[in-house]
Formats: sequence, C-alpha cells, structure tokens
Amino acid sequence: MDTDTVFAFSAHPTRAQLIVSIRRFIRGQARLFRLAGVLLIVFGLVFSLDEEHLLRIFTVLFGLACILVVPELTVRTVVRKIQGMLSRPTEYRIDEQGVRMTNDLTEFFVRWVAVDRLDEAPGLLIARTGQTGFYAIPTGGLPPETAAEVTEFVRAHVRS
Repeated sequence: MDTDTVFAFSAHPTRAQLIVSIRRFIRGQARLFRLAGVLLIVFGLVFSLDEEHLLRIFTVLFGLACILVVPELTVRTVVRKIQGMLSRPTEYRIDEQGVRMTNDLTEFFVRWVAVDRLDEAPGLLIARTGQTGFYAIPTGGLPPETAAEVTEFVRAHVRS
C-alpha cells in the first residue's frame, strides 16, 4: 500500500552525527560502566587490605578505565564498524507508514510501531527501536521550518 510522501529529502550524515547517535543510544550502558568504575574505585580505596597495595592499585586503575576509557572505546569501535555503511548520502522518506532511508548500499524501512523512543540532538533525531536498534534522521541541513515540521511529525508518530 503506497501513501503520499509527507517529507522527502537528501542528507549526508556526518561522522559527528553518527558519534552523537551512538552516544545517545548507549547512554544507559555507559552509565552502568561508570557506576561499576566508581564501585571498583571505592572498593580499591576502602575495602582492600592495607597489605594488598598491588590489588588496590589494580582495582582503582580498572575503575578509572571503566569510567574514562570503556565508554569512549565502545563508541569509537561502533563508529568504525558502521561508518562506511551509514555515513553516505542518503535519501529520507518520512510518511504515515514510517521512515525509509536509502543510500547506494542499503535500503532501510522502519514502521512507526517499531519505534519506541525518540531522542533529539541539535540537527538530529534519534529513533530507538527496542533495546538493540536505532536510526538517525539528520535535520540540520533542512530549512528551520521544515526541520521543525519533520520533528513534530516524527514525535507525533512515536509511541509513548
């Protein structure tokens, strides 16, 4: 069943937009790593035996790594793996059925019923599809009125 296109535009998602999208998507997991890091540091400083200096140092350093390194390393790894597929000139079609994204390598269609959360960043909409997926719609290159209309349209179709 074909519907009238409500919005159709081209955009070239940037690496920076991809990074923002992934950071938003893994925000919960990053919080857990940071919390684990804090707990490891507290354990290393408070609960280690005085004679166990090596264990204390290792625990504190591992805690710092969980806070500072692991979330950033995760983002870098994911960006490196998916950048070639997603950072391409892309055609977006947004209508009553859902969102279709097409580039020279892929075609991706998501119905509104699959989208359960919408995050917004400057010039970017990040739609989450459950715990394991997301897609981003760059709106920064659109005229401000059109970007606002697209944002409102997408918001209206994402289930609360």
